[in-house]
Amino acid sequence: MLTVGISTSSGQFALVIGEDNQVLFDSSKALAQLQELDDFLSIGLNHCKREVNEISNLIVDIGPGGTSRVRTGIAFANALAYSLQIGVCPASSMELAGIQAWSRYSLPVINTVKSIKGNAYIGLYNQGITSIKYGTIDDIVPALVKNMDAFVVIGAHREIITHLPSLKAKKVIDSQMTFGDAKILIEKSELFIKKKNDFPVYVQPITEKTL
Repeated sequence: MLTVGISTSSGQFALVIGEDNQVLFDSSKALAQLQELDDFLSIGLNHCKREVNEISNLIVDIGPGGTSRVRTGIAFANALAYSLQIGVCPASSMELAGIQAWSRYSLPVINTVKSIKGNAYIGLYNQGITSIKYGTIDDIVPALVKNMDAFVVIGAHREIITHLPSLKAKKVIDSQMTFGDAKILIEKSELFIKKKNDFPVYVQPITEKTL
């Protein structure tokens, strides 16, 4: 069964195609000069020698991330799902990055994405469970890691978190990651597919209003 994954939250779109947890095509590796998801899909399917009607699973990163890019990616995914009459599988950017960092460090993961007015989206990924909060780093991060001796940080506020005075007694590991790799959508596809919406229920972006 062919699976397509769409990453929307980083600086540019990425589209991956795979089967049986194996990546067959990754736009971020092959098409850095292009920006449009429909181009990625067309070229990717041609590369794999497959047809669009062979897509059985469609996974899309619903944020949090850049608002316009996330909304555009979700609109594309919903439209493609409608044309194929299949459900959409939602994946948060926090989950995507958290899975990748957990597999490397086997520690809880704190992930942040910038927002407005000094606020941020702040996610905790721990043993397969993801929670996302919205607010300031100083208020939320210490509370999330209160009972942890060590954790990993991802995202836009890594340096700020590693130097928070309130966390000086803890081991804070800088992952050097800002976003997760889109290939995780394929390599760990079963984690997202189990959350597939029933057609024709579509996915919505994560915002401070939907948390």
